[in-house]
Amino acid sequence: MGKGKWEFFKGSKENWFSEPLYNWMDLSQVPEAPGLREHCTADRIRQALAPWSDLFLIKLEYFPEGTYQEKGSPRLTNVQSFYMATLEHRISDLHTAEMKILFPVRWNGRFMGIAGAGSNLSTPWDKEQTVNLTTWPMAIRNGFACALNDGGTGPFVDSGWGFAKDGDLEWDLMENWAHKGTHLMTQMAKAVVEAVYGRPIYKSYMHGTSGGGRQAVVEAVRYPQDYDGLWADGPLYDYYDLMFALLWAPVVIHNEAHHVSVEKYKAANVLARMEDFTATEPYSLTSPNWQRFLASLPGTKTKDGPITEEDLKVMIRMWNGPVLLDGSPITYGFGPEITQWPVGPRKFGYLKVHDDGSLSIIPFALQFIRWLTRDPDYDINQCSYEEFDRIYRENKKEFADYFFYDADLRAFALRGGKLIITHGTGDHVVPNQITRDYYKKARAYFASDKYLADTMRIFMSKRTGHALFDWSGPNVKNSSAWPALMAWVEKGQAPESLQTLEYNFIDDCVIRQDQVDYYKGE
Repeated sequence: MGKGKWEFFKGSKENWFSEPLYNWMDLSQVPEAPGLREHCTADRIRQALAPWSDLFLIKLEYFPEGTYQEKGSPRLTNVQSFYMATLEHRISDLHTAEMKILFPVRWNGRFMGIAGAGSNLSTPWDKEQTVNLTTWPMAIRNGFACALNDGGTGPFVDSGWGFAKDGDLEWDLMENWAHKGTHLMTQMAKAVVEAVYGRPIYKSYMHGTSGGGRQAVVEAVRYPQDYDGLWADGPLYDYYDLMFALLWAPVVIHNEAHHVSVEKYKAANVLARMEDFTATEPYSLTSPNWQRFLASLPGTKTKDGPITEEDLKVMIRMWNGPVLLDGSPITYGFGPEITQWPVGPRKFGYLKVHDDGSLSIIPFALQFIRWLTRDPDYDINQCSYEEFDRIYRENKKEFADYFFYDADLRAFALRGGKLIITHGTGDHVVPNQITRDYYKKARAYFASDKYLADTMRIFMSKRTGHALFDWSGPNVKNSSAWPALMAWVEKGQAPESLQTLEYNFIDDCVIRQDQVDYYKGE
């Protein structure tokens, strides 16, 4: 479809979440919730908060339709009337978090938990239109009561938190981020919502992407009673091992005596994505297809000269992913078809080379290695293979609570919970093989694939990058996944396929629309 066919953002960039991609419920026939204006009071909310001694109501505000505005953000001219309760959560003597509960006047009877990203429990609602998120304005527009929690680290993806003044780690903040904060927000907010509206919540949902996807999966496993339907997109589960995959590139560059230019990696990326098999077959050094491809690379011309045999040896070490000194793999790497280096009009790849030759990496991976080393200034660009091995081995037991890779969904299944996981095969932050393995891990707890499919369904869109709509391939969209998940939860209609979208946000036009069937294992 060409420019102008969808009219996606034209004339409405300030309120982009009102467009078709983000809307799935018609509220035109939904009346005002009876009694809400009388019952949404500070006293009633404080009474509902009584079981939680560490939660305090700070203020309660009412925003008529089209009046909400935050400093530095556009006014939300197309959001229905709602109440907003702001709470303080005292995590410890040193740290507090801000939570918000939002009560739409026209309520669809459901609750939605709003997730974060990276190593933060919330994200700015007005900055992420190209990312596959469900923000609180989207929830309000679709009639959901909802809640969000900044976790004590703020609403931005700031990966500098975690260090106490005495040099130790802020374990209270870290545990709150890992699982406690999301669970507390959910349990508290659901109780308050029911008290204010005067009736039980019909169903509860959460959608999280990346670090928010991790929140959704952790909720299903550790707190199966919290939500009826969960959608995790590109989830950062297997967090401990995954961080070492994201840290591997600068370690290889530092340790190898032979330098390979970015142009040569880009050339290999272009060639790999031209191969038909790269859309469906994960990179593996032992695969005949990939062996053939790798053997074809030496001699390839680039702006920095041809790819040499020595180049290829280093590139393969990078692509194969992190290994220990004895050669045992930690987790998967990112093969040549994965776009880690900045390419295309948005230059989105997270590996960026500085003038001094050092490499910048994704912030939350840098944060994690600094947690492990207890050094807020640790430079991964100076890490030897020996030190990399030592850091991994010495900290694995202490940080066992940060694996997030438990796939025991039996309790979630018994209460009728439904989990959708969406993941692009071109994900440059979470290797798609991790989700394939998660399927196998979950399958071990169920009597058959059919029983697992009654609880969890995975949708893997071809070549799609990490949680984005606009540069790598079509991603599953809100207006498809949400109706599918709700029909599964509320009517027992399991989704066989989901619609996907790739969009050009610069020219406001659809690049491609497609659909993806659910993954049934290999």
